[in-house]
Amino acid sequence: MSGMRTMSEISTSEFRTLNPVKVEPEPVKQGRSLVVVIGINTYAHWRTLNNAVQDALGLQQALIDKLGFTAPIAPLIDAAATQEAIEALIEEQLHELLKEDDSLVLFFAGHGHTRIAQDSEVGYIIPVDARMPDEDREHWSDYIRLNHWLEEVAELPARHILVILDACHSGVALGSAANIYRSAERFRADISRDRSRKVITSAKQDQLALDGGPVPGHSLFTGTLINGFNWGESDIDGNGFITSSELGLYLQQKVGQASGSTQTPEFGAFHRDEQGEMVISLRNQSFDTLKARALSALQTGQFTLFKELTEQAIALKLTSAETLYLEYRLRFREGNFQRVTEIIDILVRADLQESLIPLSNNDLSKIQLRLPCWAPVLSIPEGEFLAEVTVMTGSTKEQLLVIAPQPFGESQAYLIEPKSFCQLSLNNPTSAPLHIYMVGFDETGRFQLETLWEDEEIIFNGLMPGETKRSFLFAPQGKPGLREIRLFSSPKRLRFFLFPASSDAYGAQIDTISAEDLQQIEMKVIRYSLTNSLLSEKV
Repeated sequence: MSGMRTMSEISTSEFRTLNPVKVEPEPVKQGRSLVVVIGINTYAHWRTLNNAVQDALGLQQALIDKLGFTAPIAPLIDAAATQEAIEALIEEQLHELLKEDDSLVLFFAGHGHTRIAQDSEVGYIIPVDARMPDEDREHWSDYIRLNHWLEEVAELPARHILVILDACHSGVALGSAANIYRSAERFRADISRDRSRKVITSAKQDQLALDGGPVPGHSLFTGTLINGFNWGESDIDGNGFITSSELGLYLQQKVGQASGSTQTPEFGAFHRDEQGEMVISLRNQSFDTLKARALSALQTGQFTLFKELTEQAIALKLTSAETLYLEYRLRFREGNFQRVTEIIDILVRADLQESLIPLSNNDLSKIQLRLPCWAPVLSIPEGEFLAEVTVMTGSTKEQLLVIAPQPFGESQAYLIEPKSFCQLSLNNPTSAPLHIYMVGFDETGRFQLETLWEDEEIIFNGLMPGETKRSFLFAPQGKPGLREIRLFSSPKRLRFFLFPASSDAYGAQIDTISAEDLQQIEMKVIRYSLTNSLLSEKV
């Protein structure tokens, strides 16, 4: 019951979805964008946390450096974050400071706790000076009751308030006083006119929150949050604006699906909300917002915009790791593998800090080892593909539905529900066997040879004339973003493709493919994204 942010049993939830939209209107004029943070590692009586202070300061700095926020009040860190100080922050300082057109992000990282009664649960955040529970009693008056605290926050004069809680059991904040959202509000030209009172919690009310994660020095939740701003990943629909509920959806999907995650963020509205939205723009001219918009454009299929923004980034910071990553993605799309190889070599030698770019140092080393033999194959342009391909997906393995590609930016893509199963159905309408192979590309720019067939007879003899077979069943994982499957078809069996790479086989495949064999290969691109899918007929 201590509420320490640590591992617990895995809890699952139905993920919420957002359809991509094309419109890019200008936001309604807003007042100041302000951030106020509270973070507690070292408690007077409760167990020490590792990353809460870094989470608070890291988020504050990300909003200031990347998105134009200001911090008008010094952070309440460790010993400064007493019960009296936290209450005075809301009831006195912010009441005096805020104006009616302002937008406020209010962040708390620290311990959370729950009071369980016979027919209700009440959530609390724990100030630094709170006493630990005794064997026979709790010191409830030492804690800050979340529903009362949110009521006070709701009365602040700002037009938009977004409360972000990174604490165990923080989902209790979305109790009877709050409306839990099941989808994110898309951007509208007038969306920021009406008052908003939104809250995002790092875990459901019955879950603990991890104090660490893949981003060094940050919890899983806050590290994901900062990355969402850093590379624009939280701009799910790619229109250059992030709404508060869009941010909540991004966190719910990304944190809930993270490796080792035992928590599912929640998001919703609380007292005095009028269905407005805080709108955070990625459209200023700083390098950080430029790179975020570029990656967002790529992930939403806006290839022309992605190229324009990447070329602007190259002009601003030619040798930065972030620019080189964007250029890697651009030159890969263009088929300029000489430059792709140069970029990967530079990034490998740089020994980058983790999370600086979406690819890890390990990813970069694997790509470096694979490129020499794979570049000729990956240079094959898309052309006439003899096999007929159908894409199927569904929530269970036994009930797959045929789906059609949907408009996605400048292209077409299959929209796949998170946690669903996928399968390809391939038909050979020709009079000769076809040997078909598959290479997968994820949203970060990694690629690898994938297992297409489960049937060994097809692997070695090919898909026979007139034959229709289903591929290996697979379940896409990760975050929303554009991905590719490239299918390669050849009239003959090619040893080069026969052995799918595994995590311990990168670089081991040093075979090359002859110019004659390359001339006979046809390639087809299938694009898809983890988002809402439109299901049609059942098969």
